[in-house]
Amino acid sequence: MARGLGRALEQAVARDGPDEDLEIEGRSLANARRRQMFRYLCRKPCARVGEIGRELAMSQATVRWHAWDLVENGYVQIEGTRAFPKGLIDPEDAAMFASLASSGRAAVLEAAFRQPGLSFQELAAALSLTRQSVSKVASELAEFGLLTLVDDGRYRRVYPTDLIARKRESNRARTNAFADGLLRRLMEEGLSPELLRRDETTVLVRFGSGSKKVVLDVTLDPYATAWKGP
Repeated sequence: MARGLGRALEQAVARDGPDEDLEIEGRSLANARRRQMFRYLCRKPCARVGEIGRELAMSQATVRWHAWDLVENGYVQIEGTRAFPKGLIDPEDAAMFASLASSGRAAVLEAAFRQPGLSFQELAAALSLTRQSVSKVASELAEFGLLTLVDDGRYRRVYPTDLIARKRESNRARTNAFADGLLRRLMEEGLSPELLRRDETTVLVRFGSGSKKVVLDVTLDPYATAWKGP
């Protein structure tokens, strides 16, 4: 039965793909590029404009244009220069997510989880970074409480903490409210949302007007997806 459901969802996504504009004026998520941006920010809150542009093949001006539309329509909020889906994360963690979106941070954290106890030299070799870069990145992540740095003779080793796991668990109630709010907002905009799947990490919804529908899949687990590779 689960396999059949999976095939049905794949067919729905293929048929009502996310990359088409709906023929509706004034609806933020009716626009395909804004949906792409919203999905990306759900996966990587506080990502930089340049990174979003590279990943989604948009100019920085286009990224900013769609970001402001999402802000004005209540889908995204901005703290300083950091943009993230409204209600998905603790705003106090915006600085942490912005750090993870910076060059090398996510890779160092992922490597530390994959193989705890690596030295700065070993991390540098594994990630094609300089030892100085690893030292800077690891120290920054340690300041956020994500890593512990341990001196071992002439080596300095990196160990992950359980902070990200604790933050992930404590965010469950917030992500449930976020998913509820997304469905409610689509309903208020007259887009007739149809919930296809919802679990602890993902919400999949079909919406549109008339015969034209699109499917939007949104991650609800940014404390995991922001630093892990695809």
